[in-house]
Amino acid sequence: MDAQDQIDAQPFSAEQVRDALDRVQNSDEFKGSARMRSFLSYVVVETLKGRSDAIRAKTIAMDVYGYDADELLKREGVVRVDAGRVRRKLQAYYESKGVADELVISLPVGSYAPEFLPGAQGNRQTLRRRRRATAISIWLALMFAGVLVGVLIGRTSQPVAPEAGKTAIYDVSPARVEAMNLSNAGRDLIFPVTDPARLQPALLIFQTAIERDPLYYGGYAGAAQVETLFAIIQSGNPVSVELMHAADKSSAYALELAPDAPWPLSARAWFNFGAGNYDSAVRLSQRAVSLAPDDPHVAEFDALISLYTSDFDRVLSKSEHYGKLARNGGGLVFDNALGAAQFHTGDYAAAIRTFEETISRGGPFGPISAAYLMAAHWQNGEQDEAQRLAKVFSDTWPSFPLEALKARVFADPQPVQELVAAMKAAGWSGPDAAQTDAPQPVSSD
Repeated sequence: MDAQDQIDAQPFSAEQVRDALDRVQNSDEFKGSARMRSFLSYVVVETLKGRSDAIRAKTIAMDVYGYDADELLKREGVVRVDAGRVRRKLQAYYESKGVADELVISLPVGSYAPEFLPGAQGNRQTLRRRRRATAISIWLALMFAGVLVGVLIGRTSQPVAPEAGKTAIYDVSPARVEAMNLSNAGRDLIFPVTDPARLQPALLIFQTAIERDPLYYGGYAGAAQVETLFAIIQSGNPVSVELMHAADKSSAYALELAPDAPWPLSARAWFNFGAGNYDSAVRLSQRAVSLAPDDPHVAEFDALISLYTSDFDRVLSKSEHYGKLARNGGGLVFDNALGAAQFHTGDYAAAIRTFEETISRGGPFGPISAAYLMAAHWQNGEQDEAQRLAKVFSDTWPSFPLEALKARVFADPQPVQELVAAMKAAGWSGPDAAQTDAPQPVSSD
């Protein structure tokens, strides 16, 4: 019996099913877990839409958890574990506060499609019979598995994994596909950051992705990264506090939806960095990189966190890897982070080469790169070029608060003092702006 036939055969309307779902979602068993709520909501809604036959582990992995197609084979086990957790939570609810509910949502063993059964006492015998039938089925399955293992013992051929990426995308809901596409497009707009106006389109795209699919983590993760950047750039402005609170909520919810996905981990790391929780930021960022070493967007934020926590050796040690990522579509963050790390470790000639090569390849010549070039030329004994750049900086960006901004992002003030001292020696004089105090931790993971 398919989903619609099942609904029609029972005295339950779609509205009654949704009401039952709301009661379960708001129960003590479910309200503390967004992941379990998302799982149950997805399978119920898909069933009400007549798509119960299409609910599989891979569709849940992509639609609910946002895993990529090439992750499905190793992630389907997570779905099976979560299905068991949902069944246990449903059973606990209907044995306590839901004992008198007229409609029972059941998730049969061996299936991800829920059933909607009559509740109260009339259904208890049905549930007991169902459990006995399930136990017999499991026993028979175990017997068959034992025989199958015996047959397969000694075979040397290795299983060939199906090319999940070629077919799984067709099983994903259109809303999820749109949200994923929007989120990926938004990531490409985050850098380079030169002023808040450039970040606004990216934030709008992430907010649209959230509207399209509120259960996909990408929109929340991207929004958190942009909100944190906004807050850093506008440090000292009252709106900065509001932006950090928004980033806290967005990153926490992304991580709750997908606790082992690299992007939410990276987004939470960046929020923690902005909040001054540097140890947590480094730990989460390095975990994200370990899960997705070839994701250029994860690497970009990791490079910035390493740079601004003065782990210059980490940035330098990854220079070759950053170069590969940049050639495969990574942003210009890598080159700028590398040039800054070279400056702060005293390799001024290398810093000059890195920034100049980046600009020659079409990278932006903005106030940050100009500042480092100016300081590096001065420290490298090339005073005439340093003084020329100081004049260019003062003429082009007379009000850019470089000293205050760098003081905001560097955990240790010494690198900022070294950079500013060299710039002032070259003839630069920044705008009058109060120094921003280091951020105080607002939360921890």
